[in-house]
Amino acid sequence: MVGNSGRERPLVLVSNRLPVSLERRDGTFHARMSSGGLATALSGVSEDAATWIGWPGLVVDPSEEAAVERALDEHGLRAVFLSHHDVEHYYHGFGNGIVWPLFHYFTDRVIHDREAFATYLDVNHRFAERIAEEAPEGAHVWIHDFHLLAVSNALRQLRPDVVISFFLHIPFPSSELYRMIPQREELLRGMLGADYIGFHTHDYARHFRSTCLRVLGVGSSPDAVAFGGRRVGIGVHPIGIPVDRFEAALTSDETTRYIADLRERYGGRKVILAVERLDYTKGIPLKLRAFETFLARDPRRAREVVLLQVLVPSRLDNPEYQELKREIDETIGRLNGDFGEPGIAPIEYLNRSLDPHELVGLYAYADVALVTPMRDGMNLVAQEYCLCQSLHAERTERAPGVLVLSEFAGAANSLSRALLVNPWDVEGVADAIEEALSLSPDERNLRMKTMAERVRHLDCHRWGKEFCRSVERWVEEESNRESAPRLGRSASREIVRRAVEAPRRVLFLDYDGTLREIVSHPDAARPTDEIRKLLAHLASMPDTEVHVVSGRDRRTLDAWLGDLPISLCAEHGFYTRPRGGEWRAAHHVDLSWMQAAEEVLRGIVEEVPGSHLEKKSAGLAWHYRLSDDDYAEWRARELCAILSEEFASLPIEILRGHKVLEMRAAGVNKGSYLRERLDGEPDDTFVLCIGDDRTDLDMYAAMPPQGVAIHVGSEGDGMDYRLDSPREVRDFLRTVHAAIVDSATAAAGPIG
Repeated sequence: MVGNSGRERPLVLVSNRLPVSLERRDGTFHARMSSGGLATALSGVSEDAATWIGWPGLVVDPSEEAAVERALDEHGLRAVFLSHHDVEHYYHGFGNGIVWPLFHYFTDRVIHDREAFATYLDVNHRFAERIAEEAPEGAHVWIHDFHLLAVSNALRQLRPDVVISFFLHIPFPSSELYRMIPQREELLRGMLGADYIGFHTHDYARHFRSTCLRVLGVGSSPDAVAFGGRRVGIGVHPIGIPVDRFEAALTSDETTRYIADLRERYGGRKVILAVERLDYTKGIPLKLRAFETFLARDPRRAREVVLLQVLVPSRLDNPEYQELKREIDETIGRLNGDFGEPGIAPIEYLNRSLDPHELVGLYAYADVALVTPMRDGMNLVAQEYCLCQSLHAERTERAPGVLVLSEFAGAANSLSRALLVNPWDVEGVADAIEEALSLSPDERNLRMKTMAERVRHLDCHRWGKEFCRSVERWVEEESNRESAPRLGRSASREIVRRAVEAPRRVLFLDYDGTLREIVSHPDAARPTDEIRKLLAHLASMPDTEVHVVSGRDRRTLDAWLGDLPISLCAEHGFYTRPRGGEWRAAHHVDLSWMQAAEEVLRGIVEEVPGSHLEKKSAGLAWHYRLSDDDYAEWRARELCAILSEEFASLPIEILRGHKVLEMRAAGVNKGSYLRERLDGEPDDTFVLCIGDDRTDLDMYAAMPPQGVAIHVGSEGDGMDYRLDSPREVRDFLRTVHAAIVDSATAAAGPIG
């Protein structure tokens, strides 16, 4: 990974488990690198990694830790050691007992445990501390999966110099489910400590962005979440399989002989293959019910079709998994008893791991693959089947098999030519099995060819490298983004000095999002006593003008702020009221377009629940802060394009602000107001402008050279400095006021 300096950026991989098998022989520890799982997925980048940090998989006595470290060091691995208590509460309790079932939508299996979360957080912080010790300066630290959700933020506090990325290998649930976690905010903040976060599918990324809004109240774009004054990149990176390994395994003599054995064993019977590890997310009992339905429609099918169920043992020390296996065993026994005959069993059951040549041989030989998880982050079995079927069909010149795939597997987004099914629809899955067995050779060829090409493109060697390149691109783009520096102490002191020494001061302040926090409904944003007192104090400073420049209508501004000794600008400049004066409307403004535009926007209000239309004297504002975030943002982007085209010939400006789309008369904007008020102002007048959204960019553009523009938030052009919140704006303005009052008092001298 190449950094901004052009040098290669060191890579540090972090996962719950190290890719190693650790064993004690002859009184010493020996580490053997393991294959499969994450180790295989990261094979494209792991050789370039400076080190890999994780738990070695064994609970060892503290006195033996040094010996384990020596064994791991030979492979460039670094350990985070866990106690039995850690494994029980961090790994089993919170990771596998809360996050795993909830993220897979199995809410009935979630057991909340405060001690488990405390241990989870403690282990995550220990991971961060170990990374901080081991990571070279400026390294890219790539953290993996749901056991380490809180590491990124903890690491950012310890090592702000490193680039941090995080990848979630399981689904990210909808915000409604995620909010069931009592510690929901802390986990989200933990993830948002990263510079870049990756997901398998657009749905997972969309759920994450929606959750950030619902839980933390932070907005987002399709590729980023704005948080803590930073932009955290969001990327979709579907993982793949090691294509070269499967190609090599399929052409081996051992696999060729195994396929010949399968052909002899099954003769003319059609083989339906199912390969899963033991887990309740895989929906195995539902699948067996669907196969039972398929057989019950015509019991003679038991002689023609066989379901080969491969079940890889997993977590057999867990009572829930023991019960699940018992249910599977009993169901298979019952179905074989109901539909089988002497010498013929409709279901063959392999409860073990398979050798590579066996697995590849079955993939190549099977007529149908039945992959029907109830929820799965990706599911690589589907990809493995498609690749092996395609390769075997090319070698033997026969039509390939058919993939029946759950629509709730992440792979369904990539392998769309499969027969997609709802695993809960038992009759529908049975229908799909029938369809798969009856598809024409041409149809099977077309479907499998398309999916196999996609599998080759998703090759995990390419996946890891592409992810790292995406992280680097994001970091580089963010570092090159023309974003104003944060207003720090030294810059703040310099601005205050200039304000104090200037003979006159003119302040232009936006209201919503600048003086006052954004709230769920615009009508609820009345000024607090603190804000009114602050404006009154600023206006009382000698030789000072204070202007509140807002997009709000004049009646609202008059009711909220009209009694203060300040100037008001409403509706982006259409109405203005100088201090102590009367409201005036802009002249010669063409508003003939408003009726047609209002009809369009009222239709949108009916279409997007929670949105509402605000009608102003010289414009219209469609607010959607209370609407579904993803749908409303998409609709706003689409609407902006449609309106720009439909009203292109009319004197209208269309712009988007914070959860609002506005249509206003051309030429009526905050910048025009600024230019008019500053016309004739001496060069030594101190001018300060503070805003927070795109409507305020017009003000920044109209600022004189000696002026200071400050923006609330990270996005915008033309400002000199930025602050993170209205609270910081108010604190800064109080500092300005105090300094000027102190200066004026000192200049007046002692009384008497």
